[in-house]
Amino acid sequence: GGQFKREVTVDGQSHLLLIREEAGAPDAQFASWADAVIFVFSLESESSFEEVARLHALLCDLRGAADVALALVGTQDKISSSSPRAVEDARARALCGDMRRCLYYETCATYGLNVDR
Repeated sequence: GGQFKREVTVDGQSHLLLIREEAGAPDAQFASWADAVIFVFSLESESSFEEVARLHALLCDLRGAADVALALVGTQDKISSSSPRAVEDARARALCGDMRRCLYYETCATYGLNVDR
């Protein structure tokens, strides 16, 4: 895990984001202070996708999902012929729909795809 700060402008207003990277399952303390959660998984790893669903369920057990803004991000930096895509777009979007009020992005840091979004 790590902690980061970033200032962003949304609709002309400046906001300071305090970002805490969590490496494990959410606990009660995390669930009580988080205003938003970004779940990140690898598009070439079925197990990372399944872990996101499990972590979301844990978060919902600790706090109502409607109280937290959610985003689901699939990363694709290592997709190749030797490491093919394992999670198709439709499945990721379906999980995002199940999470409710959830945005979905696919990113690629290598090519800068949706990194700023």
